[in-house]
Amino acid sequence: MGKVALKLLKDPSVFRKMAMGTWEVAKDPSVYGLIEIDLTNTLASLDAYQKKHNVKITPAHLVGKAVAYCMKRRPEINGMIRGKKIYLRENVALFYQVNIPGEGKDKIKKATLSGAVLHEAENMTLAQIAGGLANKAKNLREGKDLEIKRNMELFKFIPWRLCGLYLDFVGWLMYGLNLNLSFLGVPKDPFGSIMITNIGGLGIDIAWAPLVPYSRVPVLLAVGAITDKAWVVDKKVEVRPILPIGVTFDHRLIDGIHAAQMAQDFKNCFNEPEKYLFNESPLPE
Repeated sequence: MGKVALKLLKDPSVFRKMAMGTWEVAKDPSVYGLIEIDLTNTLASLDAYQKKHNVKITPAHLVGKAVAYCMKRRPEINGMIRGKKIYLRENVALFYQVNIPGEGKDKIKKATLSGAVLHEAENMTLAQIAGGLANKAKNLREGKDLEIKRNMELFKFIPWRLCGLYLDFVGWLMYGLNLNLSFLGVPKDPFGSIMITNIGGLGIDIAWAPLVPYSRVPVLLAVGAITDKAWVVDKKVEVRPILPIGVTFDHRLIDGIHAAQMAQDFKNCFNEPEKYLFNESPLPE
């Protein structure tokens, strides 16, 4: 047999270089699950909320609001691992992945993944989450976030073979030693408590994303596309708008009991959206 016809990609995106430096072998503590959310009650009140606050709400915003409540209610899962010890966070920080369109050499369309963090999300309303993320995403796309921009520019010049070492080293300095690396273009706590990626906005129904080791984030939610599905309600089959969410979590920090409890709290938020999602007062305990 002849050789496989291959051509070297000479102009990879920064994200692709980072990905190659992040994962090497399939040896990790990841657990994968699926949550399907009936949005009937939520969508019934969504238009009125958007008009009242003059804001566009997406499924990713709803998920962020719900998971902030879940992590506040169960603080034992809001933490990170340093060495062989678990450290818990005092507040919930939501990391949203942001797609930044661009164009490489030879006019090849490509995009760079970056991210925006909303700190103390447990104290934010749904409108504040949507507005805060919109402003941060706008700054990223326009290159106004200077810290992130400097770090991305630096990464372009790091050789492929050193990408993994660089990412692990920076992660160790930042989270292992809790150092301020702003001089390298790395914001303090740039990845937060949980990662949320809106794959439904890309036209993908459902997917599961891998944990990012150097980020020390133990939970990742891939928010899929809303689709009409046959759903059993009071022993009858009805057509309902269902939101699928692919969940990946670190089994060293979160076990099956934690996951089950969090899933129930999460579903309750969408069953009673006026109480948990659209409320203007502090979230109930």
